[in-house]
Amino acid sequence: MKKVLGFSVALAAVLFAACDNKENSYNFAQIIYPSGYGSVLYADQTVDSLRFATTYDWSLSVSEGWIHVDADSMSGTVPQGYFMVKRLDVDLDVNNTDTVRTGYIYFHADGKTLVTSYTQYHYLNIERPVRRNYQFTLQDTARQVRDSLIFQTYGDDWTLAFKGEAPAWVRLADGAATSGRAGKYTVHYQLDQNTTTAERTAVLELKSRGVSTDIRIKQLGLKAEED
Repeated sequence: MKKVLGFSVALAAVLFAACDNKENSYNFAQIIYPSGYGSVLYADQTVDSLRFATTYDWSLSVSEGWIHVDADSMSGTVPQGYFMVKRLDVDLDVNNTDTVRTGYIYFHADGKTLVTSYTQYHYLNIERPVRRNYQFTLQDTARQVRDSLIFQTYGDDWTLAFKGEAPAWVRLADGAATSGRAGKYTVHYQLDQNTTTAERTAVLELKSRGVSTDIRIKQLGLKAEED
């Protein structure tokens, strides 16, 4: 039986049961995380990981300059009769481009190469409203006087404010968070009833780690509601 090197016996036993029999001993190489379609991150999300298990000596290579693994952690050896389960930190640059991007880490062992991916969006993690047609838009009725947005940031430097001159007909609720530490937030806002037939729009700007994402507040006019 292979001996465990570098992680819990419980986790190692699960991996051991999944490996293949080769030359009367168990030998394998496996990426544990990210699995499936890889890891998906937001523009200000800069910390992730790579976890793998192997009985072979191994090495890594990285496809993109915005993905970083410590140089001392790019290769390793596994003594005969052992298997290693290892977790490595993966750091990513903030995505301040205007497009989603995907990079790859290649795991080399036993003359074979396994691959996993890291996809990083170019916008922030806004849960409400849902992104549609490349925009985040909250649609309110003409008579609606209260609504909210939900978002999560991964940096401690985030801010939320109206873009340009603050409109008179919509305002953040008293005590609503407009800055803070990394985390998940629900922010309420208040609206005046729209007594006209014209639709009106305001834009909130969420910023984190130098990335800006607009959230539109659209209030319908009375005629649009009746139609």
